[in-house]
Amino acid sequence: MMRIPSTPVLSLFLSGLLTGATLAQASVVVPEALATLPGNARLSLPLRWSHGTLQVRIDAGLLPAALQGQTLSGLWLRRPSFLGEPAVPALTRTLTVRGAFQPETANQLGNNLLTNRPANLTTLFGPAPVTAAASAGTGPATALGADHLHIVFSQALPVGSGSLFLEFETANAPLQVSADHWVDGVWVPFGVDDGWVATVGDGSCTTRPEPTELRWNDPDGPDVGDTARFEVTGALPAGASAGLVLFWIGVDPQTTALGPTHFGFGTSLAPIDPGLTGCHWWAPYLITWFGVTDATGRIETTLPLTTGVQSGMKLGVQAAWLDETRPGLPFSLSNGLLLTLNGIGVGSQCGSVYFPGATTTSPWGPYGGQMPVLRLEY
Repeated sequence: MMRIPSTPVLSLFLSGLLTGATLAQASVVVPEALATLPGNARLSLPLRWSHGTLQVRIDAGLLPAALQGQTLSGLWLRRPSFLGEPAVPALTRTLTVRGAFQPETANQLGNNLLTNRPANLTTLFGPAPVTAAASAGTGPATALGADHLHIVFSQALPVGSGSLFLEFETANAPLQVSADHWVDGVWVPFGVDDGWVATVGDGSCTTRPEPTELRWNDPDGPDVGDTARFEVTGALPAGASAGLVLFWIGVDPQTTALGPTHFGFGTSLAPIDPGLTGCHWWAPYLITWFGVTDATGRIETTLPLTTGVQSGMKLGVQAAWLDETRPGLPFSLSNGLLLTLNGIGVGSQCGSVYFPGATTTSPWGPYGGQMPVLRLEY
């Protein structure tokens, strides 16, 4: 159970978290770590593409223990919350959802739709129209995308042994692609779970015309013993006293108690200084370091992950640049990053296959370590 301090300054974060948690009498998020973390991939089905099929297989080891002995009654899919994710209007799709439990594992998926289907496959819903709710774009305090597509099964699915197989078929032919109706997803390429990085907030705490964006700057994830690599863009270019950037990192940003070095995950800084209205705090102030931007307002920096860290540790990172045009405290702040060292336990325990339009043979083959973030109701 996640421990969150009971304090008013966390009310914004808690309201977003509890909205999803109270959507049903009982529900779980799969993968479990993504209940409090944003996904790292956008998936085109079942919303962005108007016609096609997504098959997903989730190994038993990735399913929460709470599902044992239960019966699945529905599910939710949620919106991504990447930097710059736009608002989207409501969208209606004609969907069929099928499901089953089977002995085959995720890494046994192939690129043939019919061969992948288990013999006990059951139609759980549809075909029928389903409307995904309109949702806001990424904002200064956004941590998780909204649960915005709800499917209530007309045929319940008892939880059985083995892997969970789900098939989402979208039947609004011809195949068309909408602009931004992505589904939040997990992708651990080739099942190599080497650390998780997720963005929170939008970097809009700035007096400049572009956001101050903090990004992970390495093709590999954050592992114990490696070097963390970060990049900031949108800060003030170097020159005279300008260009100074402060970085800080701390442990367990979502659960650390409030104090002089942590104001609360996603907390507004306006009560501290009215000049910081629209600015939000994402990381405990534990370890700090400085750097100076280049002529474009960009800076790269590194931090060794070698002392006092261990596998599974969660870290929060944020940056601020010296902004002498801001009244009060003279800083503009970046978005935050959430790091989970050595991964989130997904590995190769899930897989997805896409079939555009009416094809039954995928042109791409299965994607190991990929799946939509699911809230399963029971």
